Order: sequence, then C-alpha cells, then structure tokens
Amino acid sequence: MGEAKEFERKSGKQADSDPGKPPGTRPAMTRRDFLVGVNAGAVAVGVATGAGFASGLLHGQEKPLASETKATGLSMRRVKLNIDGKKYDVDVDVRESLWETMNYQLGLANSNLGCDRAQCGACAVLVDGRPVNSCALFSARLGRGQKILTVGGIAPGPGVDGLHPVQRAFWLEGGFQCGVCTRGLIMSSYALLQDNKNPTDVQIKDALSGNICRCGEYTKILSAVKKAAAELRGEKVIYTAPLVAGKLFAPAEQTAKTTSRDFEFVTPLGTIEQLDELSLELTRRPGIVGASGSERTVTIEWDASKIDEAQVHKILTESGHPVRP
Repeated sequence: MGEAKEFERKSGKQADSDPGKPPGTRPAMTRRDFLVGVNAGAVAVGVATGAGFASGLLHGQEKPLASETKATGLSMRRVKLNIDGKKYDVDVDVRESLWETMNYQLGLANSNLGCDRAQCGACAVLVDGRPVNSCALFSARLGRGQKILTVGGIAPGPGVDGLHPVQRAFWLEGGFQCGVCTRGLIMSSYALLQDNKNPTDVQIKDALSGNICRCGEYTKILSAVKKAAAELRGEKVIYTAPLVAGKLFAPAEQTAKTTSRDFEFVTPLGTIEQLDELSLELTRRPGIVGASGSERTVTIEWDASKIDEAQVHKILTESGHPVRP
C-alpha cells in the first residue's frame, strides 16, 4: 500500500485499482487509438505507448469494440479532397482511410476493397500521379492539395467510345474475371503508360507487381496493357473481342482462309503456364491467328494466304520450342 502511494506521489498518477496489477500498468490500447496518435503527429507518444499496447495484449486485457470507439472533436478534421478533378468538403475521422471516405461518405464506387491490408492492390488509386493503396491512406492527410485520380476519372468521354485505351483494352482483351482486382490493375497500368508508352513485358510485370489477380488472368492482363500501349502510340489495334455493330464481345468476322494443325513439341513444356506465354508470343507473329494446346502439343491456326506450314515450323523453332515434322 505504501508503495502505491509513493508511486502516486512521484508520478502524479493514480495507482491501478486492480490490486493484482503492478502500480501504473498502462491500460490496453487499441490499433485505432494508436493510429490516432500517429496521425495527429504524436510519433513520440505512439512509440512510447507501443510497449503498453503490447503489454496489454500479453496480459490478455480486453480491447473495446470498434462500435464503442466514438469520434470526438480531437479526432475529426474538415478536409477538402480533390478526387477526379472535383472538390469535396468533408468531415473525416483521422483514423478513416481514403477508401472509407470515398465509399461510405461520398458514395464513390471507384475502387474495390480487397485485403484491407495494402497487399493486394485492388483499391489502388493515383495520388499526384503515383499508384497507392487507398485502404492505407488517411483521408485527413490528403486534404492539402493532392490530386486523387480513380478509374472513374480517366475516361475522356461518355460511353464505350469514351473509355480510356487502358479501360477498353482490359474490357475487350478479357483482362479480368471476377473484377475485384480490375480497377486497381487499370490504375497501375495507367500510371505506367503515362511515362512509358512502349513498355517491355518485364517493365509491365514490375509495374503491376503490387497488384494481385486471384483469378490468375495475368496473361490476358499483360496482353491488355500491351494493346493499350499500342493504341496510345497511335497504332492500329485488333482486340480479341472487337466491337461489331456497337455490340461488345461479338465474334470477329472470319474473312481469311485459315488452316490449323496439331504439332508435338520436341521437348515438352515445363508447365501449362508456359503455353500461355508462348501462345501470346505466337499470335503476335504475322500470319498466326491462334495457338492452344498442352505441355506436349500445340495447335496452331494460321492464315494460309500469308504463311505456310514450313513457316509455322520456323516460327516455332525461333520461339525456342521446335516441334516434330
């Protein structure tokens, strides 16, 4: 008892009412409480209380529910956000992410929430031209003139014809499946093509390394980015699912006479994923219309008016995957 009073006298704090705890034990600290301290600029306080936070977890102290944590005047900020060229005056909690503000307060569905841990890239937007994860940004930090760009702000005009080349390429080239990751991938691709309109496969993969597609559409995503780059360079682009009579995903008109044949690889592929990359490479060659198959065989369809079977053999050999006669 004397020790507790001595602690009170020296520290100016009341001793813990629980006789089972050492005098001066810090209460449990929630993650959001810690973020308030950090976001308010109290880095020293955040670091100092980190030990108490960990100690609380180790001692099994209960944390308050999120619903019990109420915003106060000290945790609210009035900010002006510049999103897609439009200004929004909004009151935000200093613990509120940009994604939460856009979706819950402003009603903007321009980014998807994936992992909510800044690891999957589904919620990516551009801030001053750089792709960032909106789930990991505090809205209160973005009311200082930063320009926020989402997938809803890159289309130059209305309708399908008004889509940005990156949007159009992802749509018509099939660079998506469930769609959760698509908006983030489009924004990362858009950022890349602003600086580099002729990227290599390695540069594209590096630029999109922070985006995860759980459906595994990477081959079509790569193709979409390359075709968007070609369109931005002013080249003529033929998409897998072209627009015909104003309708999407109509089959392309087959005007050329095509021939197809199954070929057996001299050396089987290591994985089926290699076939995806090979097919993409082959269809870029003049005269090759399509390529499919397995680790052991490949079916090539070609335009008989442009190349013959001997040239198909030569193309496959040049690709590093010769086939048997």
